[in-house]
Amino acid sequence: MGWTQIFTDKPWLPEPAGEVPLIDTSRPPGMIALRMLLGAISILFMLFFVTFIERSQFQDFHALAGEPWQPFTDSLRLWINTGVLLLASVTLHGAAKTSNRNLALGLLGGSAFFALLFVLLQVSVWQFLLNLGYGLSANPANSYFYMLTGVHALHIVGGLVALGWVCQRLLAGADTEVALRACATYWHYLFVLWLVLFFMLTRTPETYAMIAAFCGLG
Repeated sequence: MGWTQIFTDKPWLPEPAGEVPLIDTSRPPGMIALRMLLGAISILFMLFFVTFIERSQFQDFHALAGEPWQPFTDSLRLWINTGVLLLASVTLHGAAKTSNRNLALGLLGGSAFFALLFVLLQVSVWQFLLNLGYGLSANPANSYFYMLTGVHALHIVGGLVALGWVCQRLLAGADTEVALRACATYWHYLFVLWLVLFFMLTRTPETYAMIAAFCGLG
């Protein structure tokens, strides 16, 4: 509705016979709800990132990368996790695009497998840190790593629940086009969010200082 129509509209007058008010049906309610959810998640992680960068400027904050002895100077484990999550996103994208119900079920199963594997690999990374003595409260950088990757993993688990629901509807023969598209969008979002987390959590102190100065947090 344009500004002219807003000021000239007369809602107290009856609608002319045969005319039906225009309703925007281009966006299914499920996709609108998903956009609101992704907006809320984005705000949450933006707040996390701001506090993380601000906290990184304190002397007791020791980055997890940069020196040879620090755990993520060699970030191979996190790269493997990234590849697994990418496979989950790609297979779900394929499920949303195909019109073959059996193929969609197979791709959904593959996506769920890779997503679950990603979570298990994240747990192995946490165990790796603990074995090296990087406990939750030993260093603020440790705490942020566990918190940020943990919250991200919880959203992956939530996505797995949604995948189970979509799979059930597929088996029942229901129309799942919008649901599959929503799941694929959610999965792509979580993959991009993981890339941001990967970048943020494996930088050197000098990089954090540059980001803090750029954002006015230094």
